[in-house]
Parts: sequence; C-alpha cells; structure tokens
Amino acid sequence: MVGEIGAFNITTADADIESYLVDFMKDDKGRIKVVLDSLSAPLELSYMPITEGSDVLTVRAINTAGEAKEATYIFSVSAKDPVGAWALDEPAGSSAVMEANGDNLGTVLPGVTLGVDGPGGATAATFDGSKHAYIDTADKGLLRSDEGFAVSAWVRIADLSRDQVAVSLADKEESGFALGYRSLSASSGEWSFWTTDAESAPSAEWRVSGGSVRAGTSDEWVHLVGVYNQVDQSMSLYVNGTAVGSTVRGTVWNATCDVQIGRARAAGEWSMQWNGDIAEAKVFDRYVAAGEAAAIGVHRLFQRQGYWQFSSAPEALSPEYTGGQDVRLHGDAAILVEEDPFFGPFPISGAGHLLLDGDGDFAALGTVPVDTSGSFSMTALVLPAQLSQDMTVFSISGEHRPLAEVRYDAADGAWELVLAKSDSSDAETVSVTSPRSPDTWSAQGIAVVFDGALGEWTLYVGGSQNGVSISDEEIESWTATSGIEIGRTSADDAGTAYFNGGIDEFRVYSGAISDYYLNALSMAGTEMPNL
Repeated sequence: MVGEIGAFNITTADADIESYLVDFMKDDKGRIKVVLDSLSAPLELSYMPITEGSDVLTVRAINTAGEAKEATYIFSVSAKDPVGAWALDEPAGSSAVMEANGDNLGTVLPGVTLGVDGPGGATAATFDGSKHAYIDTADKGLLRSDEGFAVSAWVRIADLSRDQVAVSLADKEESGFALGYRSLSASSGEWSFWTTDAESAPSAEWRVSGGSVRAGTSDEWVHLVGVYNQVDQSMSLYVNGTAVGSTVRGTVWNATCDVQIGRARAAGEWSMQWNGDIAEAKVFDRYVAAGEAAAIGVHRLFQRQGYWQFSSAPEALSPEYTGGQDVRLHGDAAILVEEDPFFGPFPISGAGHLLLDGDGDFAALGTVPVDTSGSFSMTALVLPAQLSQDMTVFSISGEHRPLAEVRYDAADGAWELVLAKSDSSDAETVSVTSPRSPDTWSAQGIAVVFDGALGEWTLYVGGSQNGVSISDEEIESWTATSGIEIGRTSADDAGTAYFNGGIDEFRVYSGAISDYYLNALSMAGTEMPNL
C-alpha cells in the first residue's frame, strides 16, 4: 500500500549468483546493486510505494562469470483511506461530529460552534480559543506516532499572538504530534508541525515550520499537511500543497490516546486551544508523499474577480466580462480588431486587444477588484511592438506610488516585477527579473501572484515553470486602493514607462491561482472565459 513498507523475497535456483541489480519503476533511485553475503543467498528487499496503481520491479541476477538473467514483476499498489476523517460540516447546534467511516464520533464542547462558512462552499467549525474550544474524539490507538503517519486540516486563525493547535494525538502527558500555528509576534506567525522527544518530561522537540501568517492574510483558508516518514525519520510540512520545510526526528515514541481537534497536551495539561476555524481534519496511519499531500486539499483557493477581453470599447470604456467595472481608455489607446482574415492585423486573442503606442496611451481601472493585503493574482497576454524603451504592462496604484508593477526593463532586456515597501514618493523598492526573454513576434502570458500563505510574490512569464519570487518580508505588503493602470506606471500622478504594443485577456483573481491556470492563461489565440 502507499506509504507502507512491504517486502519482496528474491531467490534463485542457480548456485553461482553473487549479486542482484534491482530497479523499481516508480521510485527515483534507479538501478541499485546488492551484493549477496553468500552465493545465491535469498534476499529480502524492502520497498515503500509513494503512488498507487501498477508498479514494476526488475531484477537482474549476475553470476560469478558476470553473466546475467533478468526477471520482471508487475504488482499493484492501493492507497489506504485516512483512519480518521472529520468533515466538521454538521449543522449549527449539533452536539457531535461524524467521522467518515460512521463511528468514532467527536464530542463538541461549548467553545465550538458548527455551521460557519467553510472552504469550497461547505460549512466548518469555529473555535473561540477558550479552555472548552475543542472536539474530543473517542477511539484510541488509531495510529502509531512512532511509525509513518500524516495529519491534515483546513484552518483559519483569528488570534496571532499565541501558539495554537488544530489537530493533535493525545497521550497522558504530551501529544504524540501537533499540527497548527506558531506565533512569532503579536501580529504574525507561521504554520507548524511538531512532536516532543519523549512522552514524559521532554527536553526537546522536533519541529518544522513555514509559510506566513499576518493580519492581512489570516482570514484566508489554508490547507495544512504534516507528514512523518519512518524510512528516513523526516518530518515535513505542506502549506496549500507546497512543501515549506522538513526536519529529521531524532527520537520516536508512540502516543496511545485519541485525536483532539482544537487543542494539545503538554506537561500533563491541555493547552494551545484554537481560536479560529477548522474543517476536514484527517489522520492517516501511513506516510503521505508530496503528490498526495497536495491532492488532499481539494477546494480551490482562488476566484476570478474581473476579466477584460478588450474586444470593444464604446465611448472609451472596455467592458468587464460579467458586467463589472469598465476599463477606461486614455490618450490614443484603442482596440485593435481584425481587418482581414488572411492578412490581418490579428488580435492576440478573440476579437480584439488593447493597442497602445508608447506615447501617453494607457487604460485604467478606478478601483482594485481585490484586497492586495491578502492573496491575489493578476494575468495578461502581452505583445510588445519594440524593445528599445522601458515599458509597464500593468501597475497597482497607491496614493503616491505603485504597490507593484510589471515592466520591461530595456537596459536589462527583461521582464521584471517591482514592489514598493511603502506608499510614499521616496519608498525603497525591491525587484526580481524573469529568466524568460521578451520577444516581439509572439504574445507571452505574464502573471503576478501574491501567495499570502507562503509569504511570496511571484512573477511568471510563459507559464508556471518560469516563476521567480520575492519574500513578502522584504516589503510587508500594504493595501493599494487607487486602481490599476494598464500600459503605464505613475507616481504622484505623473505617468511614465508607457507600453508600446498589444495587451489582452487581463484577469484579476482573489487568491493565488494554480499551475494549471498559469499555464492555460499563458496561451494566446483563444479567449477562455471559463477560466
């Protein structure tokens, strides 16, 4: 099974076999040579699959003369469901929560309220942080904390000033593991997965932490997965499917009590009660690999808030696809439309695109459709007419200067993302440059993604494989409210870096879009209003 260690017994009828070459198709180790202790001795080969489906083991037996015989074994791998899964989607007023298998009910204490809005349209449980803010499950011994295991949950946190636990496995004095939040200040922290070095009077802990939590992003749903791999004793933490760190566990012990949702056991006392929301808490009695960790959190974390096709602009207003705010064209900005189906000119996508001449033309949104202190994404298709001058694709305006601008730097010959540390005329900036070279013959997809859960700003050119990032700690993101300028940047109302060429398919999303969207939205030629 996935995440569980199995064994293959290899024997031979030949009397002169001195070694085997073994190779599992779905691991990343390649062919491994095993020299036998004695000629033709039986070999027990351990293996832990990390993906389900068919797998292949190839064994080549080599004798003392260097001659080889090869055999191939095809076997199937299944994936075991979690041993505990509480959706926490019962209606308000319920006194217990159901486990997916129909047993192991969780008792709801007075500090917990069910029926609040959850991720993906489902409901969730909210915890008030008091000593009664927890759900107590019944069954003991669901899993061993000294063997491979995993724990996951969707979470939102309200109090950033103290450590808190979303899910733990209890024992008499300590928790076998805990998944939750680690406070770094009164207004910031990080996600965390940890265990102590002993079940009684521990002297140390093994902890892996990562991601980013602060006031602007704490109200976003985040999916956490903590994993222990008994093969190499590594502990790993995934935030929204992305690995944010790992550590090696130096000692192991087994917690024998039940799963607790919303609190943990430490020094013989209950503590670290959750203040915020929790949904879909799960525990696995096996290792969970990276691909599966990403797949456990099935709810989409982003939503489109605006889409402009630039197919028309009556009275210099280009409409939003669903009837939202229009983009206003300024100067000589126009919409290029196809004049001849054989000779063009041809729009970047669909029926038209925004056409700018680099000399005072631009388009603008009066307000920003998302809260830029939280996670968001912006994408566009761009086709420069020339590469001899600095040009801005789009900028997110503050009162005095842009929070963020995507621009072409003529001196470097590269696309770059520039971020301002504050909304002041003399604010310091930080920047990052894309490795993908600009060109004038084919439109390129450009995206800026601020992922608040990871604390990263990322510029993508041509899809997800070309991302370059800036840590949010370098600027401490601020909220921009003065609108979006397409085709220029401005500071204190003075416009510069006007774009010369075409811009199309401008989109704005709340939340950080996925790799699939990044790749799909980088393709020119066809409008995709369903994305």
